[in-house]
Parts: sequence; C-alpha cells; structure tokens
Amino acid sequence: MDVSFRKIDIDQYDEDALLDTELYDADPRDPSQALNDVKQKAAAVRGSLAKGDVVGALTLVLEDAPYGPNVEEAKNQNLQTLVSILNSTKAAEITGVVKALSTDAQDTLMKYLYKGMALPGWGEVSGSVLLGWHEKLTEVAGTESLTHVTAFLDPPDLFTLARTCKLLHAHVADDNTWRRAYVQQYLGITPEGDLRDDAGERTLMLRREESSWKKEFVLRYNLRRRWEYSRNSSITHIPHHSAITAMHLMPNNTLLAASLQYGIVSRSYPLSGKVLRGFLDASGTGNGLGIGNPNAEFSPHVSSIALASDGGTAKILWGYRNGEVAVTTAVRVMDNNRASAAKLVKCRLGDCHEGSVECLAWEHGSPLFVTGGADGRVKLWDIKTSLRCLWTSGKGPDLVPDPCVRLAVNLQQGTIAVALKSGAILLWTGFSSLPPDPSDGAVPEPRELRVPALSLPIAAELSTFVDAPSEISHLHIVPQQDCASLLVAHHLGPQFQRLTWTAAGDLQRTLFGDPAGALIRTLFPVWASRLDEGAFVIAGDELGAISIFPWDANIPLPLSSSTTPVLPIHQFTAHEDGAVTALAWNPAILVSGSSRGTVRVWDSLTFAPLRVFSSPAARPATGAEWDGVSQIVLDRDTMMVSVGSRVMAWKAGPVGRHGKGKTVRSARSNGTAKWHQQLEMHRDIAESRRELEEEQVHTRRTFGREREQLSTLAHLGLSEVEAVEYVLMLSREEEEARSQPGVSSAAFGVDEGVFIADFDDIPTPMPTSSNIFESQSSSALSSRTSSLSGHSPPSAAVGTSVFQGGRTLPRAMSSTSNHKVQVSPRFRPEPMEAGSSTSPLPSHSASSSGGVPPPVSDADHFPAVSRTPSSASGSAGPNAGISFPSTPASSVGDSVPGSPHSVRSAWSTPLRSLHPSEAPSPPWIGASPSQSPVHSLTGALAGTSLSRRGEGVLAHVDEDDEDLRFAIELSLAEARSRGEDV
Repeated sequence: MDVSFRKIDIDQYDEDALLDTELYDADPRDPSQALNDVKQKAAAVRGSLAKGDVVGALTLVLEDAPYGPNVEEAKNQNLQTLVSILNSTKAAEITGVVKALSTDAQDTLMKYLYKGMALPGWGEVSGSVLLGWHEKLTEVAGTESLTHVTAFLDPPDLFTLARTCKLLHAHVADDNTWRRAYVQQYLGITPEGDLRDDAGERTLMLRREESSWKKEFVLRYNLRRRWEYSRNSSITHIPHHSAITAMHLMPNNTLLAASLQYGIVSRSYPLSGKVLRGFLDASGTGNGLGIGNPNAEFSPHVSSIALASDGGTAKILWGYRNGEVAVTTAVRVMDNNRASAAKLVKCRLGDCHEGSVECLAWEHGSPLFVTGGADGRVKLWDIKTSLRCLWTSGKGPDLVPDPCVRLAVNLQQGTIAVALKSGAILLWTGFSSLPPDPSDGAVPEPRELRVPALSLPIAAELSTFVDAPSEISHLHIVPQQDCASLLVAHHLGPQFQRLTWTAAGDLQRTLFGDPAGALIRTLFPVWASRLDEGAFVIAGDELGAISIFPWDANIPLPLSSSTTPVLPIHQFTAHEDGAVTALAWNPAILVSGSSRGTVRVWDSLTFAPLRVFSSPAARPATGAEWDGVSQIVLDRDTMMVSVGSRVMAWKAGPVGRHGKGKTVRSARSNGTAKWHQQLEMHRDIAESRRELEEEQVHTRRTFGREREQLSTLAHLGLSEVEAVEYVLMLSREEEEARSQPGVSSAAFGVDEGVFIADFDDIPTPMPTSSNIFESQSSSALSSRTSSLSGHSPPSAAVGTSVFQGGRTLPRAMSSTSNHKVQVSPRFRPEPMEAGSSTSPLPSHSASSSGGVPPPVSDADHFPAVSRTPSSASGSAGPNAGISFPSTPASSVGDSVPGSPHSVRSAWSTPLRSLHPSEAPSPPWIGASPSQSPVHSLTGALAGTSLSRRGEGVLAHVDEDDEDLRFAIELSLAEARSRGEDV
C-alpha cells in the first residue's frame, strides 16, 4: 500500500499560510558562501581559544551571524562553534566576558542561548552551562535583551517561560514585556523600534479595553483564535417575511428586527432561530399579544422606524405618513413566559409634522429623540414622563418644503444636524440643560448654521465625473468639545468630507478619498474616546475594497478653495464578488458584507482574513439580483447579519490549546451538548406549532360558521344581499323545472343540505301546551297524514323535513344547476331513542292548482291564528282537530281535560310522572284520544311532524318546557313523600 501521500505538506497549497520569508528577511548571502564564512570563523575561534582570548572568540562568532530560512546548515555550524566556547569558559570568567561584549553582541548571544535550550537534550552542552551564561548575561545586560526574544512569543509560551526560573518569572511579570509582544505581533513594531516614533499610522486603530497590557494581549489572543478556529455553525432565521429595515441587539443576544413594509417589530433569539409570538406593531392593537401573523398585525401607514433599548426594555420610535409620532415602550420585551407589557403613546395633534415623518434618531442613553419630516422641519421630543415636543425648527425660506433625509443628534454636545433632499445641511448648536423642567415654559433657542448644497465630483455612468449636487447618504456629528464638526457623504460619490466650524464662525472643509477612485457605498466612523487614541473612518467602495482614512488629518481649507484630498493610509481588497455594502468594527474584529450577501471577518489591526460566510439568502431566479448585506450588528464574540428578510447569527465558541478548531471539553464548561440543544430546538418548534394550532382552533370556534360562510361568499365575489337574490333565482328555476310535465320527480329527491331559500316559506313554530296535543284526535291526525301523502308522489318519500330535537329542519331539493350556493352542510339525522324518521313532503307541482301558488285568502293553506286555545279547538273546517300555535298572550291560558273551554294556567294542573310502561310510541303509530297529555306529548316529540310548503303548519313542542314540567313533578313527588299536602 502506497502511503507516500501522507507525507505531502498540504500547507504549501494554502494561500493564507504564512511563509518563513514573509516573517523575516533572508540572509543576502548565498547558502554556500554563508557556510564557508562560518567554517573560516570556526578556525579563527580555535586559534583565539588557544590563546585564551574568549572575548575575541565570542565576538567572531556573534558578528555577522547567519540568519534566514535558507542557511540552516550555516546556522547549525555556527551554533556548534558557540557551544564549544561556552564549554571552555570558566564560571568565574563569564561576568567579565559578557561585560566586554557590545550591546548587539549581547542580544545575539541571548538568542543563541535560547536556540541551544530548544535543542533535544540541549545538544552537546550541559543545561547548567546554558543557564549559567543566561543568568550572568541577564545581570549585566538587564531584561532588555530578553525582550528581544519574548516579543515573538504568544501568551501560552510566555506563561510557560515564566515557570522556568525566578529571573524569567520576574521578566514575564513586567507589563512592558507584554506590551512589546503585543505591538510586535499586531502592529509590526520591532523591539528595536521606538514606540513614540513608530506610533501614528500603526497605532491609529489601536484601542485598549483592559487596564494592563497583559490582560489586553490575552483577551485579544483568545478572541482572535475563537473567531478563526471555532467550529460553531451559523444559524439563519426569518423574523418576518419582508425586508429588514433595522436591527437592534438586546441583552443576552436577543434581537429586535423592524419591517417598514408591515410597520412591525419582531422579537427573536437569533442563536437558536426561535421567533417569539406576536409583533410589536405601530397601531398598538397587538403589542406582542398576537400570533405573529403579518397579514393581521401590520400598520401600512408607517414611514420610518428607530429602535433603542434600556436594559430589557425596548423603545421603538414610529413615524407615520400623516405626520404623527408615536413611541412604544415594552418592559421585559424578550420574556417568553409572559405577554409583553407594551404601551403605545402618540403625540398630540398640534405637535404633528405637516407631512410624513422621513427620519428619526434617538439620543444615546436618553429619553430624548429627534424627528425630521417632509415639511423640512425638525422636532425635539421628550418621552420621560409623557410624549411632548420640546422644540420645533422654523420653516425654510423656500415656498416649496425641502424634505429631511438624514438626521444626526448629539445632545451631550448640544448639537442637532439634518440633511435636506436638495443637499443643504442645517446645524443647530446650543441645546443646553435638556430636558427642561415641564413646569418651566422656557423653549430652547439654539443657534442655526446653514450650509448650502455643495458640488462634489459625482460619477456619471461610472466613467466621467461632473460637478453636481447630490443627495446626502451619510451624516455624522463628530464628538468634539472645542468646535462643531460633521462627516458628510453623498450618493454616487468617490469622496466624503469633513465640515468644521471654527470659533470665529468660519466653515472649513476637508475632502477624503481619491476623486478618480471607486464610488463609496458605506462608511463606518470610529471616534476617539480618550486623548491617546486616534479617530479614523472605514470606507467600502463599489469595487469591493476597504480603505482606512485618518480623520484628524490636518489639511482644512476654506470652503471656496480647492482642497487636496486625504488619501487612505491602508487599503486592501475585501470582496471580489461585489461591492462592500455594510461594515462593522470592534477593537478585535472587522466584518464586511458584500452586495451578493457574503460576509468576511478580518483582524482589526493586521487585516488578516479570519473567516468567510456564504450568503444566507436563497439563490435568486435567473436574471434576478442577489440580496445584499444591509446591516451588521457586532458584539465581542457574536455577529448578526441581515440579508433581505433573513438574519444570520454566529457565535465564536471556545477552542482548545492544540489542534485547529478542537473545542474545549472540560468539567468547568457550562455549555450544553449539541444533541441537547437540537432537542430543545425541536421542542420549541413543536411548542410554537401547538400554540399556533390552538390559536387557530380558538379563532374558528369564536367566529364559527358565520366566518366560514362570509369567507365562502367573499371567495365567490358575492355580498350577502347578492347571495340571497342568487338563491331565490335558483329556487325559481327549480320550481319551473318541477312544473315541466316531462321531468320525473325522483330527480329532486337527492339530499343536498340546507339552503338559504329553504327558510323563506317555512313558518316559525311556536311553543304550545300539552292540551293542544290532547285535544287533537287520532282520526284527525291520521286523516291529515293520509291527505298529505295523497298529494305527494312516491319519489318524494326520500324526505324533505325531519322532526328532531324539538324543531323541524327543512330538507333541500336537488337542483338542475351546478352553481347553487350551499349555506350549511348536508343534514345527517342523529340517532334518537325513538329513531329518526322522514315523512313525504308534497311538492307544489303536485297540488291541485297545477303549480300556481295559492292565494293568501285560501283558508286551507293559510288558516287563521286564534288568540285562545278554545277558539282553536272549537273551530270548524278542514283543519278541525288540529291545534295551531297561539300568541304569547294566549299561551298562558289553556284548557284542562274535560273542560276545553275553561281558561286556566298550565301550571295550576298537577302533572303526573311518566312511567316506564308509557314509553314513546313509534312515529308510524298514531296517538289515540285516550292517551294522557304527557303520553301524547312524548309521542308527539318522538313522531315526525308532517308539513307542507304554504299549506300546513308545524306543531312545535319546546324541550325546555318538558324538562321544566318533569322537574316540577319531581319536586311535587318529593313533597308528597315528606307528607306535605300539595
């Protein structure tokens, strides 16, 4: 088996691998020439040692020593010569020999001593000899010679060196040792260089976060290794299905994502991909209490959004198209165990803008904010106690308003700046002692400075340049205490500028960038927070390059004169797939995003590439453009990137001491296993789905069939009135089809359900007492049944009405049309004690009138309704013996058995209980006159009520009355059992 492939050095094919030639310069001599020189020195050294001249021998060896990657044989030969000198020197003579050497020779000797210590078994020299020379050399030359060696060591090696001996421990404990190692490895300043002379451009981007250089070095070393070697995978989630307008990072790596399209703000845990239910909307109706449906929770009249937070409280600033301003304050907004206590406060009507609100800006760490509208006016607001307007700028000199496009605020400095659409800039200074006391009616009176629209080199078709004003894309206030200064950048411009107002009120301008260079797409300014720090601006251009500009470059000239632009001190190509569209920076990491959605991570000082992320967006359709990176939120070890409607999150996890990307597995680690995290994520997803299903079931139960019917009508494009008219039209078509002589009536017996038109000619049944059914004879009921059955065809026996549950449900007839609107599902009779039965319903086509509707005066089809039971029972005619429902006034009085003409209360007649032997009779058995009222009532409930359209009425018995009577009988029986006289 051929295993030669295992000996291939794969690092030689790595483009990012550092070669020895890149770390230090090579020896200018040829390897053979360097070896010959070393051999000649070895002969001269043997002669010096023979004479006892140790100092001369050491000087020969240490002078012009070979170095570099190509002279390894010469270096080893020279080391052997030096070892022979060290072995032949007595311990008492070492101090004198070291003092006789020059400073450069002492530094070279220290390097050879460490080289000898690195040999396996310390080579041909004893360890005590090397340590003895090291001790004497340190006593004479001091720790400065050690610094030249320790400056090239990383923190783990320095800690290991400190455990060697007391002398090295003291050297490593010196903070200057860590400082020299830090600037050597990250700034490229050699130990021989002077920090004050080499400061300037190299230390421009240096930011110290810790109190000592030792802590700073260890922190940066660990962060860089985590960003470079961590094996954590990125997580992508969709907060809402629209483009993300703004993002804000909350405590514990939680995220707020705003959508200007829907006017909502979503809440999510980006490192797990979980999106909390409910949106914070600009209307204030949901405020996190919904289910997260953007089609129901949205505010389309929002024109601008600004996000901020104060601990766990989210503060959302809304600007509306009608000029209103509102603020949503949500306490404990990311708490998933309780509903967010969000509160929306809108401004007063008199404080609104006269146009849409175009831009918003929060004052950092303050309840104050600034708004700019399409009317060209700027307003200062306070939300500490209530939403109130503190100050409003005046109208511009033009009759047509100049809308605001960019805002910048720094109230600690007392400055507010706004950029107008025309390219002009307004600056107000002198906002002091804000916010004022609400009881005090004083209004701020700042000083206004106006800069007209400036003409800058603007690209025309990416080839030629013309001087023309352009809309401002970036506006920042420089935090300076002595004078007011602004950073201004224009769309489609290769330069940006600095505007400075002197104490005398003069305006000076400084240009940055090459006027013939690529167009600037994004800027990221970094201001100095201490006196020993410098300010700089990071710019990303159209060609994918990143440039670093020193902000404090001192070339300010009057505005009218042509200035010499400030060129970048460092520039490198970051993206080859598109323009740089987003930047983020912290003292350890620089992150850039491209127009194709890719993300790259760089070291913030050396600009060495650390990591590459592909685009989280889906591949676009053929001919469509990729979604670019719109915003990057960067924490110390966490990164959030928005691309279109998606957010990609990544956290730099811990790595091991040895091995690339090996994670730390120790008992002190408080992390969770990956399988456990996946299990929790699946549980969260299942919980979210279950909550969504419960919400949907609750919604369907709340709105019921009414919502389904309305949605059906909306799907058909019909209103309720149009649907009723349509059903009536179909009913007339059915009547015409039935009246045709060649059509069989069997075709109309198919059960299709209940329709709107079926309720048009069915009289509403009214509850009656049991005496009505008692006065009805079995012969009359039988004759009525036979009479109705004789007028209906046999095919109609399929059933057109069912008596169930104490009420009559009409059955629909089939239609020859395929476009009938069904308003209820098909009827399915439920099983009852007496069973469900159907009775034939005569059709109008079978009537004696030949399909012509009977007149209202026909007593057979429209009998008179009497007000007393006596008149109903004593009426003569074809409907004699059938009781009709009475009016509510007459339903109270009723006749008792044996005296049908007396009017008494129904409750004055004692009712007897129903014995098991008096079971309800089947529906096909008619009730006899000898049956008791209760038995007749039960049989009527179990039997089928016969009806006819426009001809008969339905005898309806209310089940509630039956239950009430039965309860009264039980009460009476219980009273009799106690011996009471009732």
